[in-house]
Amino acid sequence: MNERAEGSFGSGERARKITDEPQFIDVPEHPSVVELLAYFEGKRGTREMADRADVKPSEIARFMPNMIIAEAVNDGEDFRTRLFGTTLVELLGEERTGKLLSEFAEEGAIAKDKDAVQRRWLYISRKAYFGRKPIFAKVPFAASGRLYLVGHTISVPLTAGSAEPAQVIGGMFVVRAGEKPL
Repeated sequence: MNERAEGSFGSGERARKITDEPQFIDVPEHPSVVELLAYFEGKRGTREMADRADVKPSEIARFMPNMIIAEAVNDGEDFRTRLFGTTLVELLGEERTGKLLSEFAEEGAIAKDKDAVQRRWLYISRKAYFGRKPIFAKVPFAASGRLYLVGHTISVPLTAGSAEPAQVIGGMFVVRAGEKPL
């Protein structure tokens, strides 16, 4: 695995104990993530990755408020946000369309460490981009040391007319901690 994709996050057990780190999972658990995966896999066909020209927003319109589209900058060192869905804006308290992931600020009451926020978003995006395949994670949100929400995420690399990744498209669907995704 590319060092840039590994980032500074801990492994399995440690990651579950630190509230701002994602827990990567092999199989998506949220039905919207499962549906998006099927959509992207259908667009990919026999190729390694789908091309961004294959993705039609009208075909996934109901998911768009929960989605982010980020274009790779400097070969995946950073990503410029091209779309940051309205549900994400409401949840995280910041409009991020047009911003680099490295420019993301604190996430309202959810996280008070902007470096941790940037590191988390970059890590997830790089893991999909450099890994050249969809990844799934559960992202815990906590306040006062208490877990209260879990974001179920998907991040998928896309090409742009070549065989190399150029963008990452993702979605996050939040449930209350302890509840199973519908």
